[in-house]
Amino acid sequence: MSTRFRITIEDWDGDGAIRIPDQALQELGVDVGDSLYLIEEFVGTSRCLVLSKTPKIPDRVDELFGV
Repeated sequence: MSTRFRITIEDWDGDGAIRIPDQALQELGVDVGDSLYLIEEFVGTSRCLVLSKTPKIPDRVDELFGV
C-alpha cells in the first residue's frame, strides 16, 4: 500500500524542517519519540524520499527469492 502526503519544507531557526502530519504517523504506527528513516529511492527514473520504520527498504527481488 502506498499513501502520499504533500509536505512543505519550513524554516526552523535557519535549518530546513518538515512537519509530519498526524495521519502519516498513524499509518506508519509511530508516535512522538520513535525513530524513522528517510531513505532515497528511485521510482522508475524519479528520485524520491521515503519515510520508513526500517533503515533499508527490501528489494522486491529479495522477496521473490525469500532472502
